[in-house]
Amino acid sequence: MKKLVFLHGSGSDKNAYSDLMYKIARFFNANLITFNAPFKHPDKINKYKWFNKFENDGRRDAVAEEYKYSLQYIKEQLGNLHTKPENIILIGHSQGGGMAVHIGLEMELSAVISINGDLPYNVLYKKVTKTPIYWLEGAKDTYIDVKRKKSYNQISNNNNFHLLMLENSTHNDFENDFLKILNDGQIKF
Repeated sequence: MKKLVFLHGSGSDKNAYSDLMYKIARFFNANLITFNAPFKHPDKINKYKWFNKFENDGRRDAVAEEYKYSLQYIKEQLGNLHTKPENIILIGHSQGGGMAVHIGLEMELSAVISINGDLPYNVLYKKVTKTPIYWLEGAKDTYIDVKRKKSYNQISNNNNFHLLMLENSTHNDFENDFLKILNDGQIKF
Protein backbone atom coordinates (compact mmCIF):
# COMPACT_ATOMS: atom_id res chain seq x y z
CA MET A 1 0.00 0.00 0.00
CA LYS A 2 1.14 3.55 -0.72
CA LYS A 3 2.22 5.90 2.05
CA LEU A 4 1.57 9.64 2.04
CA VAL A 5 4.25 11.28 4.18
CA PHE A 6 3.60 14.87 5.28
CA LEU A 7 6.38 17.31 6.24
CA HIS A 8 5.03 20.30 8.18
CA GLY A 9 6.24 23.89 7.91
CA SER A 10 8.53 25.77 10.27
CA GLY A 11 6.88 26.63 13.58
CA SER A 12 4.34 23.86 13.22
CA ASP A 13 4.11 20.14 14.01
CA LYS A 14 3.10 16.79 12.56
CA ASN A 15 -0.60 17.46 13.20
CA ALA A 16 -0.77 20.52 10.92
CA TYR A 17 -3.48 20.32 8.25
CA SER A 18 -4.40 16.84 9.49
CA ASP A 19 -7.95 16.89 8.08
CA LEU A 20 -6.68 17.87 4.64
CA MET A 21 -3.82 15.36 4.75
CA TYR A 22 -6.26 12.55 5.57
CA LYS A 23 -8.41 13.60 2.58
CA ILE A 24 -5.36 13.58 0.32
CA ALA A 25 -4.25 10.19 1.64
CA ARG A 26 -7.72 8.75 0.93
CA PHE A 27 -7.64 10.26 -2.56
CA PHE A 28 -4.39 8.38 -3.30
CA ASN A 29 -5.51 5.27 -1.38
CA ALA A 30 -2.53 5.70 0.93
CA ASN A 31 -1.77 5.54 4.64
CA LEU A 32 -0.87 8.92 6.17
CA ILE A 33 2.45 9.17 7.99
CA THR A 34 3.62 12.32 9.80
CA PHE A 35 6.51 13.13 12.10
CA ASN A 36 7.97 16.25 13.67
CA ALA A 37 11.03 18.03 12.34
CA PRO A 38 14.17 17.43 14.43
CA PHE A 39 14.69 20.98 15.71
CA LYS A 40 12.53 22.70 18.32
CA HIS A 41 11.22 26.09 17.31
CA PRO A 42 12.86 28.73 19.54
CA ASP A 43 9.70 30.82 20.00
CA LYS A 44 6.82 28.33 19.83
CA ILE A 45 6.27 25.70 22.51
CA ASN A 46 6.00 22.13 21.19
CA LYS A 47 6.56 23.31 17.62
CA TYR A 48 9.42 22.41 15.28
CA LYS A 49 11.46 23.41 12.24
CA TRP A 50 13.64 21.60 9.74
CA PHE A 51 16.45 24.14 9.93
CA ASN A 52 17.23 27.66 11.09
CA LYS A 53 17.94 30.54 8.74
CA PHE A 54 20.30 33.51 8.83
CA GLU A 55 20.41 36.83 6.99
CA ASN A 56 22.86 36.96 4.09
CA ASP A 57 22.79 39.93 1.68
CA GLY A 58 19.03 40.33 2.03
CA ARG A 59 18.35 36.60 1.75
CA ARG A 60 17.36 34.19 4.47
CA ASP A 61 19.77 31.29 3.91
CA ALA A 62 19.71 27.89 5.57
CA VAL A 63 22.09 26.88 8.33
CA ALA A 64 23.82 24.24 6.18
CA GLU A 65 24.59 21.71 8.94
CA GLU A 66 20.98 21.68 10.13
CA TYR A 67 19.66 21.47 6.57
CA LYS A 68 21.87 18.44 5.81
CA TYR A 69 20.93 16.85 9.12
CA SER A 70 17.22 17.17 8.32
CA LEU A 71 17.69 15.68 4.84
CA GLN A 72 19.32 12.63 6.42
CA TYR A 73 16.69 12.52 9.19
CA ILE A 74 13.86 12.47 6.63
CA LYS A 75 15.57 9.75 4.59
CA GLU A 76 15.94 7.65 7.74
CA GLN A 77 12.26 8.15 8.63
CA LEU A 78 11.27 7.07 5.12
CA GLY A 79 13.53 4.03 5.44
CA ASN A 80 11.84 3.09 8.72
CA LEU A 81 8.51 2.76 6.86
CA HIS A 82 9.70 -0.51 5.29
CA THR A 83 7.99 0.58 2.09
CA LYS A 84 9.57 0.76 -1.33
CA PRO A 85 10.41 4.42 -2.05
CA GLU A 86 8.39 4.27 -5.29
CA ASN A 87 5.30 3.68 -3.10
CA ILE A 88 5.88 6.88 -1.09
CA ILE A 89 4.22 10.20 -1.89
CA LEU A 90 6.07 12.97 -0.06
CA ILE A 91 4.10 16.15 0.56
CA GLY A 92 5.22 19.23 2.45
CA HIS A 93 4.09 22.71 3.34
CA SER A 94 6.35 25.78 3.33
CA GLN A 95 9.76 24.80 4.77
CA GLY A 96 8.59 21.17 4.67
CA GLY A 97 7.67 21.62 1.00
CA GLY A 98 11.21 22.62 0.14
CA MET A 99 12.58 19.67 2.10
CA ALA A 100 10.18 17.32 0.28
CA VAL A 101 11.39 18.60 -3.10
CA HIS A 102 15.05 18.11 -2.16
CA ILE A 103 14.38 14.52 -1.05
CA GLY A 104 12.56 13.88 -4.33
CA LEU A 105 15.60 15.06 -6.26
CA GLU A 106 17.69 12.34 -4.62
CA MET A 107 15.24 9.47 -4.00
CA GLU A 108 13.04 7.75 -6.58
CA LEU A 109 9.61 8.36 -5.01
CA SER A 110 6.08 7.98 -6.35
CA ALA A 111 5.75 11.80 -6.32
CA VAL A 112 6.56 14.97 -4.38
CA ILE A 113 4.07 17.75 -3.73
CA SER A 114 5.30 21.07 -2.36
CA ILE A 115 2.64 23.48 -1.09
CA ASN A 116 3.90 27.07 -0.85
CA GLY A 117 7.44 25.80 -0.47
CA ASP A 118 10.77 27.35 -1.22
CA LEU A 119 14.36 26.23 -1.56
CA PRO A 120 17.22 28.03 0.19
CA TYR A 121 19.58 29.77 -2.24
CA ASN A 122 22.74 28.65 -0.43
CA VAL A 123 22.16 24.94 -1.15
CA LEU A 124 22.99 23.08 -4.39
CA TYR A 125 20.28 21.05 -6.11
CA LYS A 126 20.52 18.45 -8.85
CA LYS A 127 17.77 16.12 -9.89
CA VAL A 128 19.07 12.57 -10.34
CA THR A 129 15.66 10.85 -10.26
CA LYS A 130 12.51 10.65 -12.36
CA THR A 131 10.34 11.56 -9.36
CA PRO A 132 7.48 13.82 -10.48
CA ILE A 133 7.56 17.11 -8.58
CA TYR A 134 4.44 19.22 -8.18
CA TRP A 135 5.20 22.78 -7.04
CA LEU A 136 1.94 24.37 -5.82
CA GLU A 137 2.17 28.13 -5.49
CA GLY A 138 -0.43 30.19 -3.62
CA ALA A 139 -1.33 33.14 -5.86
CA LYS A 140 -2.26 35.22 -2.80
CA ASP A 141 0.66 34.03 -0.65
CA THR A 142 2.32 37.19 0.66
CA TYR A 143 4.48 35.37 3.23
CA ILE A 144 6.85 34.01 0.57
CA ASP A 145 8.21 36.68 -1.77
CA VAL A 146 8.54 36.27 -5.53
CA LYS A 147 12.22 35.27 -5.42
CA ARG A 148 11.47 32.50 -2.90
CA LYS A 149 8.43 31.37 -4.91
CA LYS A 150 10.66 30.96 -7.97
CA SER A 151 13.45 29.19 -6.09
CA TYR A 152 12.68 25.98 -8.02
CA ASN A 153 14.68 27.56 -10.87
CA GLN A 154 17.84 26.52 -8.99
CA ILE A 155 17.24 22.84 -9.77
CA SER A 156 19.41 21.51 -12.57
CA ASN A 157 18.01 18.64 -14.66
CA ASN A 158 14.54 19.82 -13.66
CA ASN A 159 12.63 17.17 -15.62
CA ASN A 160 9.15 15.96 -14.67
CA PHE A 161 8.47 19.26 -12.86
CA HIS A 162 4.95 20.70 -12.72
CA LEU A 163 4.12 24.25 -11.57
CA LEU A 164 0.48 24.58 -10.47
CA MET A 165 -1.12 27.80 -9.28
CA LEU A 166 -3.45 27.80 -6.26
CA GLU A 167 -5.48 30.76 -7.52
CA ASN A 168 -7.29 31.78 -4.31
CA SER A 169 -4.77 30.54 -1.75
CA THR A 170 -2.70 32.33 0.84
CA HIS A 171 0.32 30.79 2.56
CA ASN A 172 -1.75 28.92 5.15
CA ASP A 173 -5.20 28.72 3.51
CA PHE A 174 -5.02 26.45 0.47
CA GLU A 175 -7.35 23.48 1.08
CA ASN A 176 -10.08 24.36 -1.44
CA ASP A 177 -7.67 25.08 -4.29
CA PHE A 178 -5.64 21.96 -3.49
CA LEU A 179 -8.69 19.68 -3.50
CA LYS A 180 -9.89 21.25 -6.77
CA ILE A 181 -6.53 20.54 -8.41
CA LEU A 182 -6.72 16.93 -7.20
CA ASN A 183 -10.31 16.45 -8.37
CA ASP A 184 -9.51 18.04 -11.75
CA GLY A 185 -6.76 15.43 -12.28
CA GLN A 186 -3.92 17.95 -12.43
CA ILE A 187 -1.76 15.80 -10.14
CA LYS A 188 -1.21 12.40 -11.69
CA PHE A 189 1.61 9.92 -11.45
